[in-house]
Amino acid sequence: MARAADETELERLGLYDPSAPDAEDRLRLLARLFELGASVEEVVQASRLAGLGSLSLDLSIRPPGETYSLDDFARTSGLDPVLVGQMWLALGLPASGAIPLEVTPDAAAALRLLVGMVSMVGEDSALGVARVIGSSAARLAESVTDALRIGIEVPSLEGGTTYSQVVEDYSTSGRELLPMFLDAVNAVFRRHLVLVSYQMWSTDEDRAAVTRELTVGFADVVGSTEAVRAGSVAELAYMVRRFEEQVWDVVTRAGGRVVKLIGDEAMFVAEEAAPACGMALDLVERSPYPVRVGLARGAVVGLFGDYYGETVNLAARLVAVADPSSALVSDGVRRAAADAFRFEPEPVHTLKGFGEPVRTHRLHRRS
Repeated sequence: MARAADETELERLGLYDPSAPDAEDRLRLLARLFELGASVEEVVQASRLAGLGSLSLDLSIRPPGETYSLDDFARTSGLDPVLVGQMWLALGLPASGAIPLEVTPDAAAALRLLVGMVSMVGEDSALGVARVIGSSAARLAESVTDALRIGIEVPSLEGGTTYSQVVEDYSTSGRELLPMFLDAVNAVFRRHLVLVSYQMWSTDEDRAAVTRELTVGFADVVGSTEAVRAGSVAELAYMVRRFEEQVWDVVTRAGGRVVKLIGDEAMFVAEEAAPACGMALDLVERSPYPVRVGLARGAVVGLFGDYYGETVNLAARLVAVADPSSALVSDGVRRAAADAFRFEPEPVHTLKGFGEPVRTHRLHRRS
């Protein structure tokens, strides 16, 4: 166990002020950190970052076993040190900086696995997968943390619970609930893996990437920038949350996939054109805010969970010129959806990145 410091040393190090109103609570929190195995150096560093609670969480969820600095792990792991550093950065984890991020035993196993993937799929693909893991994990961590802060931590502190008790509560919950939460993420990933395996696919001529024939859609909230300027943070949060919930519900129920959500804009895909048209109209009709949608159909290139190519660019251009509360579709969507919907011809558009004028249609239901 790391050496604990007494009150005199804590005061000398600037960690404890016996005359402060919260002196007793502060001392209780520091004692808890030393019980969890924190060193004096770790506590001092965390205190400088106003992160004693973060250190408590780290020590509570950290698996048993030796931890290393990234440099020490890279030097002693038997792996290519340069590749280890590249993989760590690809995971979105800083190699240096104010926040100390050691290579814990589970992180070391993750690095070994991902570096080992290089021999199977190549360095570029392995690093690409690592970037997807890192960005997904970062978003998940921030989403869960924000929800707990607003839903539990702030109400607890406002209700009179001491900070040391709040820290102990969420550190204990993290230790006890995190394994079950990760099991849930694991289960959902397995289901998605099966779902993706059923998709039709091909490759480009050079066999460098997977290609698919898809209908690609972009949707955005019209006038959201002006609403943000005129409204409050709460109103912005409500608008974005409602939009994301609606996109996720409409697209998933109809068998499509939400590729990404970027604030007031969403990208989604569907195997067939007719279901995508239904999604587009549902988004327009059900939203409490003016929403516009652009749809295009054709070949797309799949790279690390995202899609690229002319079809994607066309859908993005179409949503930008669509009228508020409408869906604008390409001629390819009209041909593929056939008689399932009504298509009102629009004036041809000259779109950025497209040399020839593009034929478009405003989408309507048949009845």
